[in-house]
Parts: sequence; structure tokens; C-alpha cells
Amino acid sequence: MVSWRLAFWRLLAVPFALAFALPPVAARANGATFPGQWQQVESGTDACGACWVEIRRNGPVLKVTGKDGWFAVVHLGRAGGGHSAEGIGRWSEDGTSHYRGQPFDIRIAIVDKHLYMDMTVQMDDGSTRAVRAIFDKRRSEKSGRLRLARM
Repeated sequence: MVSWRLAFWRLLAVPFALAFALPPVAARANGATFPGQWQQVESGTDACGACWVEIRRNGPVLKVTGKDGWFAVVHLGRAGGGHSAEGIGRWSEDGTSHYRGQPFDIRIAIVDKHLYMDMTVQMDDGSTRAVRAIFDKRRSEKSGRLRLARM
């Protein structure tokens, strides 16, 4: 019997592969842009309905901040455009996370208006841990845009 986590990651393998294999397009991918707040909708570890990431753009560089105590700096694909970005980050020294203070590599991509995140955390013993999640634009941002469009 296949575990639900294995089945979940098998299902995600195709979108992740496509997101990182396709040539970069504009920073607006499939109608979604990186900057803004993204609500977590799926995760390979613990489900976290209150988890989110915030992304701010400064040219070809994005600063990604996680609600649960981490931050990263990522670079967009070729020439400042692209539907994917990769970089490095670190978990906060504060807090109770078992990743506390650990560095990581991170890749993010937008596929079908969802943000896919693949983080590889480097542990003190030399091992690595994968943290993967899928995010959607926060509902408050979506409803705010809809209200403005109707005015």
C-alpha cells in the first residue's frame, strides 16, 4: 500500500519538473505574479492552514519571508524574468522549529496560479531535509482586487 505522502509527492513531481524545466517567461506566469502574500494550501509535512509566505520584489531579486520563522533571497530566471527563482535562506534562531538557525537552498515557481516551493535544509549532522509546499494568493488580496475592479 502506498502511503499518502508518497502518493502526494508523486502527484507533485510533474508540476515541479515542468516548472523548473520550461524556459523562463515573464515574471507574470499564468496570470500570477510572485510579489504578495501566499497562503499555504498543501504541504508534505504538517498541514498548516495558518502558514503563509510573503514575497517582495527588488529588480531581479525577491525576498521571501515565511510566517513560521525563515527568510530567503532568490533570483528570478534569466534577465530578471521567469516563472521560477532560486536562492538561499536561513531559519530564524528564535522560535521552536527543529530547523532553528539552519541554512537552506530554495526554489520557487508559479504553475497554474499556484506557488510551488522546494526547500532543502542543511542539518548540523550533514544530512538534508526537504520541505515542500504549495501556496495560493491570499484570499484577502484576491477579494481586494475584485473590489477595486468593480468600482
